[in-house]
Amino acid sequence: MSARRLLTAALAALLLAACGSSSSSSEPSGPRSWTLAEVLRMSGLRKNADGLTYSLPAHPRCTVRVLLRTTAEVQTYVNSGDPIATNPDKSAGAVVDPTEPASCKQVFMRAFARVR
Repeated sequence: MSARRLLTAALAALLLAACGSSSSSSEPSGPRSWTLAEVLRMSGLRKNADGLTYSLPAHPRCTVRVLLRTTAEVQTYVNSGDPIATNPDKSAGAVVDPTEPASCKQVFMRAFARVR
């Protein structure tokens, strides 16, 4: 009987830990969305001449095609396993093409850190 109680208590503890509180400032407090203009202004990204991609003026060789402007969009790409760069609360970001150099993801992470 004691082992059963111990197992029940352990499972309850695991469930509570999984549910946990989201008091961390990097956790989303709820769904958020941004306008394209807000994301571009805060991140510093600019639309390239091709009209299809975005880059930072200081890093024109690092480009992204897909900008994510809502918590739901970011979560969809996180769940699919695509490489993305996001802001701290994961409400905005960009899909980083895996063929881009690894340093490009870091460039975009720094840019999206300013989207608050």
